[in-house]
Amino acid sequence: MLDQFLRDGSNKRSGAYGGPIENRARLLLEVISAVCEVWDSKQVGLRLSPLNSYNSMIDSDPIALITWLAKRLNDFNLAYLHIMRSDFFQAQQGDVMTPAREHYKGLLVGNMGYSADEAAEAIASGKLDAVAFGVPFLSNPDLPARFKLGAPLNAADSSTFYTADAKGYTDYPALAD
Repeated sequence: MLDQFLRDGSNKRSGAYGGPIENRARLLLEVISAVCEVWDSKQVGLRLSPLNSYNSMIDSDPIALITWLAKRLNDFNLAYLHIMRSDFFQAQQGDVMTPAREHYKGLLVGNMGYSADEAAEAIASGKLDAVAFGVPFLSNPDLPARFKLGAPLNAADSSTFYTADAKGYTDYPALAD
């Protein structure tokens, strides 16, 4: 729901929660403020997906959106800001990670399509503080060991994602011991 407010492709509201970025971000900032009243802000993380067009979510300027949010989120001293760097459906493109790193002063986590080498380089160069691996972990229960050994990765079977049984979640082979 928060993403629907952030993106101008879905948020056609006028008034306090629509129009310019600062209005579209109002609900997100109110939610973060409320959560930080219950838990220390260092226990609160936020994941944003400014490019992901799932459910036809788009924004006319995702770079401006992430730039504005990265600056404003510094006020919260969050545990981390986790950003999906691309779009599963390739409807939107752009570099959202560079402005996020430039403007966000806290711990920045990148996600989506990183190889082990690219992740290591991004962390070593200071572009990111951490990289999250979603799909590779689904299909590789021993992903850290595979990365360490330079072993090949199992291919993920996306037809098994979000299904009602264990196929695709517990049946991928691990490396032989």
